Amino acid sequence: MTSYDSVLHADVPIPYKIIEETNSHLLEEPSKEHDTLIASLPLQPSIERPFTFQGNIRLYKDVWMSEVIIRGILVMQQRLKTRPTDIFLSSSPKSGTTWLKAMIFATLTRTNYLLDQHPLHTHNPHQCVTYMDLGFAIGRSQIIENVPSPRVMSTHLPYSLLPYSITESNCRIVYVWRDPKDVLVSMWYFVQKIMGGADKIATFDQFYEMFYQGLNNFGPIWNHVLGYWEESKRRPEKILFLKYEHILQEPVKCAKQLAHFLGCPYSEAEENQGVVDQIVELCSIKTLKNLDVNKDSNRAMSTTANVHISHACYFRKGEAEDWKCHMTKEMAKRLDTMIKEKFKGSGLHI
Repeated sequence: MTSYDSVLHADVPIPYKIIEETNSHLLEEPSKEHDTLIASLPLQPSIERPFTFQGNIRLYKDVWMSEVIIRGILVMQQRLKTRPTDIFLSSSPKSGTTWLKAMIFATLTRTNYLLDQHPLHTHNPHQCVTYMDLGFAIGRSQIIENVPSPRVMSTHLPYSLLPYSITESNCRIVYVWRDPKDVLVSMWYFVQKIMGGADKIATFDQFYEMFYQGLNNFGPIWNHVLGYWEESKRRPEKILFLKYEHILQEPVKCAKQLAHFLGCPYSEAEENQGVVDQIVELCSIKTLKNLDVNKDSNRAMSTTANVHISHACYFRKGEAEDWKCHMTKEMAKRLDTMIKEKFKGSGLHI
């Protein structure tokens, strides 16, 4: 099996954290070129307590996003140069991003590391696969350009806001979506953990109403999902469209589907040796949640916004239908009815 030093020059991904540390001399000051434009954009309606941990949320091309991410979009449009081997993971926040980062990274690197010594044992999935929106916003564009192929990067951007270099290329996109009701619940808990408790953020009812109105970060969520769904129907060879709940129900089947899409299908020998099951187990929330690296380590998510997120914040229940513990039947029905109306005629169902 290979060491990090030798893998640096191999055709497999290595943890982005290693790349960033190796190329720290390429760090740049965050761009201020677009600050005037960003400051002119409409602000999210204010409520008594925070709805997000990312500061001001503004409306950019019909999508609500934090100012730092809007900066990242504008810098990416100028600087991102895609490669045919690039792989992008996209999702609306709290839809299974951490899980899929682990799955993609483990799938692509399964022959290069003993699974009991895999980098996921010592690196949080977000340290393995970089969040490119933020990276370009806070001066990591040269480091990302210096990542050896194949690069694996994640984004929360809707399809309509992806850089042209992605939408016009033949690189691959894995998209995962989740029942919006569970997205809302997961988001509420996530912001709580970062902000220091439920008394520091908007109430669940306020969260619900903002979400229902499409005012959440990267919202409205229905547009986010539909954008990738429609493109996946047009170009299934480019976009693999997955649902969180389906992965929960049939993880082995979805793991094999993912490997095939990524161009590294499991061999018959690997299947007979139980490699697929081992990958699924390694990337399960139960396994990842109990690793030391994910219990108390911290990752600087945004030096610009001075936000630090504990790795433990990324792991809660990972279950389906947890919304039943938080919403009334009337709240659930109202949200479902609206989402169904938005999805009408698309062939997509909650």
